[in-house]
Amino acid sequence: MKFSRALVVLLVVLVAIPSPAMAGIVGEPNLQAYAPSNKLVPGQETSLNVVLTNYGGDTEYRKFSSSESSASLSDQQRSKLEAQVRSARNVRLTLESGDAPVEVNTATLPVGDIPHATQREATFSTSVKENATPGTYDMELVATFEYDESVRDNGDVQNEEEDTVTIPVTVVIEQAPRFEIVSVDTSAQVGGSGTTTVTMRNIGTETAFDSSVALTSQNGEITFGQATTATRYAGEWGTNETRRLEYETSVAPSAAVQQYSLSAVVNYEDDDGVAKQSKNLATGVMPLAEQSFTLDATDSTLRVGRETTVSGTITNDGPQSARDAVVVVSSKSPNTNIKESEYALGTLEAGASSEFSFSVEVTDSADAGQRQLSYTVEYRDEDGDTQQSKPLLMNAEVKPKQNLFGVETKNGSLEAGSSETITLVVTNNGDETYRNIDAKAFADSPLSLSDDTAFIQELGPGESTEIPLELSASSSASPKTYSFDIDFQYENEDGERKLSDSYPVAVDVTESTGGSGLSMPLVGGVVVIVGLGIVGFLWYRR
Repeated sequence: MKFSRALVVLLVVLVAIPSPAMAGIVGEPNLQAYAPSNKLVPGQETSLNVVLTNYGGDTEYRKFSSSESSASLSDQQRSKLEAQVRSARNVRLTLESGDAPVEVNTATLPVGDIPHATQREATFSTSVKENATPGTYDMELVATFEYDESVRDNGDVQNEEEDTVTIPVTVVIEQAPRFEIVSVDTSAQVGGSGTTTVTMRNIGTETAFDSSVALTSQNGEITFGQATTATRYAGEWGTNETRRLEYETSVAPSAAVQQYSLSAVVNYEDDDGVAKQSKNLATGVMPLAEQSFTLDATDSTLRVGRETTVSGTITNDGPQSARDAVVVVSSKSPNTNIKESEYALGTLEAGASSEFSFSVEVTDSADAGQRQLSYTVEYRDEDGDTQQSKPLLMNAEVKPKQNLFGVETKNGSLEAGSSETITLVVTNNGDETYRNIDAKAFADSPLSLSDDTAFIQELGPGESTEIPLELSASSSASPKTYSFDIDFQYENEDGERKLSDSYPVAVDVTESTGGSGLSMPLVGGVVVIVGLGIVGFLWYRR
């Protein structure tokens, strides 16, 4: 009982003793925001930089209970406590469109603590709608943060809060030029070059001055000359005006017939003379299929030691017309001579064909066998640029050497001491018709020719004709086979005058069948002399 009474007395005494004087500061942060560069352009994606400043709210010195007595704070203590309640911790920022025709592409950004009288910056990606009306708009910056609402004078936190505030951020959507790509067309083919035409329109609200358009290829298969970027000048470009810009374009042989990415950027000056740049405008271009030709060889036979004609047909398989087309033939063989290596085909529309022919000579030192001839079509495309096809290869057969004219005797023998008309059968072994053929024969003793020429008006390939020659063999000729030579001067189908090789003609000389072995002319001469002697003797006797 004594212990219980003592305890009660002690509690009453403790309650009766007054507590120390406790008071503190009450306040909150005051966040304000603005965008230093707040001008946006319709249809463009822009980085909007927002500056958030903590100005701090009003503070109040307060007792935290009615039993607390007033206590004074030094200026230093008060300043420290005020800074504590005015500071924002763990600040998170979200930018919302508000009434602006703008989409925000950035999620919530944490910017950390913002003490009193300090600021933080946050950058948001924004996209202005294409059809945005120029004007001034308020976007909304939503800030969520934590702070110490009240702090005792001993520094203990009396009350901690979390708050969310919405702060207006003013942006200006400017009147400005804005561009769109209407169409992209090209005449460039795979493995060739051509013109890419880009049609663009200013769909903005202002004129662009001193403008130019830079077109960039995103793939090395498509180039502008030797570069991936080319620029064309567009000048003063008013609202709703259209420009057609042409770029010389090359397409690699390895390219496919598919869309290749391009991007266009317009550089210009505004009405204040300030240099500006449009957003990247993405587009694509599809090259045309590679121009192709087909070769059909109708005659490709050559012969050693002879000039012959190779001929065929070139067909334009498209897809474009080939203007002023020329087929060029070449050979890597040193024994193959091509007289004229170009043959004009004219203009070949897609699907059209044209014939060609070339005179090709194979030298005597060549061997028979296969030779490769290469044909290339050179032409002008629809832009007037010179283009060249891939080589069209053809194998030609070179046959062994053969006399251009075949010469055989129809009656190839005569007696010694006699003359005979020798009939020669002349055959055209060539591949074309020869005209105005002059045959000329040459003989050595004991043979002689009293008529050594003949004329053939025309002789087609494989045709034969007969010509007569007057041939004599002296009486001293031994019985055996002799020969004389004959050659031919002729005119080919190109009107050229040519001289053939000399061809030997074999003739058999047989023994004379005159008895004593004296020839008839000799016998006749003896008879005449004897007769004259008898007449003279009788005259003398008279």
